[in-house]
Formats: sequence, C-alpha cells, structure tokens
Amino acid sequence: MKKLKVIALLICLCAGFTFAEDYYWPRTYYVSAGFGAQVSKGDFNDRVLTGKDTAGVKGDIHPPSIAFTAAPDFMVGVNLGAFTFGLGFQYWKSKQDIIGFPEDSYQQDVRIWRAGLEVTYNLFYPEFFQIGLGAGYSYSSVKSENSAFFGSDVYDSEFMGSAVAFIANIHYYITENLAMVPAIKIYENWFKNVHCSRIDNNDLDPYLWQSFVFASVSVQYQF
Repeated sequence: MKKLKVIALLICLCAGFTFAEDYYWPRTYYVSAGFGAQVSKGDFNDRVLTGKDTAGVKGDIHPPSIAFTAAPDFMVGVNLGAFTFGLGFQYWKSKQDIIGFPEDSYQQDVRIWRAGLEVTYNLFYPEFFQIGLGAGYSYSSVKSENSAFFGSDVYDSEFMGSAVAFIANIHYYITENLAMVPAIKIYENWFKNVHCSRIDNNDLDPYLWQSFVFASVSVQYQF
C-alpha cells in the first residue's frame, strides 16, 4: 500500500505541474493500448519456500516459473514537451510450470498484474519519429493456484512486490494524433511478501528477485 501511495503522490504532483497557469511547454494527453510478450528469470525459477502456520505445521510454497507469458499493455498519461508521464497497467493469466516438480509435470493457472508510473524523454521531439528513453516504478502481484502445500491441504499463493524499470520505445506518428509505439521494458522486481490463507501475509527474508523483459506494440491516441 505504501508503494501505491507513492505512485499516487507522483501522479498528483505531475497533474499539478501540468495545470500550472504559467506553464508554457506544449501539453497533450494520451491513451494507448497494446499487446506484448515477456520472458522472466530469477529466484522464482530456483527457490521453493518453506514456512509454518500458527499451529507450527510446516509447509512448502512453490513459485511459478513464469518462463514466457503474453499480456496487454495499457497506458494513460500526459506529454509535456519532450517528456512523457504515464500510468501503465498490465494483466494476464496463463498456465505455468510450478517450481519444485519435474518439468511440465505440474502446471497451474498463474495470474500476474502490474501497475506503475513511467517517465520517458523523447529524442527528436517534435518530429513524427521519436525515440523514448526512461524509467519506471511499479507494483506487482503474482498469484498461483494450488501451489502452497501444508500436509494434505493445498492453497493458492500470492507474491507481492515492487520493481524499477528501464524503458525504451519508438513513437511513429501516422497522423498528428495517432502513433504506433513499439517498446521494450526491463523490470527488476523484488518480491518481499507472500500470502496464502493458511499463513496470511509473511515477509520474505531474503527477498525474491525476478527480472522481466517485456516487448510490446501499442497504438497511442493523443488529444
């Protein structure tokens, strides 16, 4: 929740900045929708966690491998001269291997969502072809069905954490208002909480670190 409050504060600051009466940079707003795919590597692919419930019963929590997934990519934001500020959201669900079992022998539905703030600087602004370089901060959730085992009982598990990102994209304006935007976003995630109904929320020490490389193509409309 603290991370979401920080994101909300940054958005409010950006909004207040854009509406300042004496601000002179050209300003437009935009929405975009796209689709992409990502690969992932890190602690999720290597570590099975152990824990105890309040009665002292030991259990194992198995993360998903998240080797490859496809997802939509939605953005809303504002362009301030050569700078772009945006709020992004990604959500997808697919079957993935669960770590700790022989490969392909145990798969479950995995739901992942990510929401965060992105800031880019657009080289060659205001030309019809621009290259954007920037950074982002986001909050992520990874939920796996039937992946926490306590004796004969099986539960869903959810990992929660934050990420910083490097962003590179291209804006190719087909018209003054419509652009194609291919992008690559590299997220470095640290997951510091895990939840299942048997043990509620638990802090992870050490954190689980996971890298995501997401490539997408979007259509952007600015007004």
